[in-house]
Amino acid sequence: MKPFKQKNFVIALWVFLALLISGFSFSDPQKLKEEIRKEIKAELEKIIEKTPSARLRAQWRAKRDEAKKSLDQGLLFGAPKFCPKDWDQAVELFNRSKRYAAKRSYRKAIYLSKKAIEYSTKAKNCAKTHLDKRTKKLLKEYSSLRENMDDIRALVPPGAEELFIKASNISLAIEDLKTAINMRDFDQADDMVKKLEKRLKKLKNEIIQYRKEHQGENGEEGL
Repeated sequence: MKPFKQKNFVIALWVFLALLISGFSFSDPQKLKEEIRKEIKAELEKIIEKTPSARLRAQWRAKRDEAKKSLDQGLLFGAPKFCPKDWDQAVELFNRSKRYAAKRSYRKAIYLSKKAIEYSTKAKNCAKTHLDKRTKKLLKEYSSLRENMDDIRALVPPGAEELFIKASNISLAIEDLKTAINMRDFDQADDMVKKLEKRLKKLKNEIIQYRKEHQGENGEEGL
């Protein structure tokens, strides 16, 4: 008898004896057949899990999950946008790893998963550096706009209600800029900076014009 058939026979015999000892009822042959089939399948799976191929498959699955997690983290930092070269390489390596695993070439699949982790981590760090630099630049521009706004608002003459409302609206828009920065909506933030600079310049000119037109009223002096 061949080793594999002999092993199956031993398993089947073991299952049969176990069922007999446990007092299993043989009144339903079909049910007995199903129970034996499940027990044999479970035992075979245990045997298969101990084979070198199964161990390699388990190692690949662990590396696959690690690579997937690394790619997910890269997405959160915008790696595809800010560091596309390393990101594309990571994705290609990850996909190749899955293709080799489908062919049961687990050693190659494990190696490719490790390389995918390497490149995705590199892309994530690259993107993080880019985000940190851009955030720092925009926060500096926000602080400058905030300071200019406070200085200009202090120039609004008493009674110039329309100018005061405009200054208040611009002040709120500057805080919207900070929100956009915190949300990493950098393209929108860049656009907001340009528009706010123009609005502040226009408001300052309107204040100057107003003070000229109302010079001498209520002790008001020009700039």
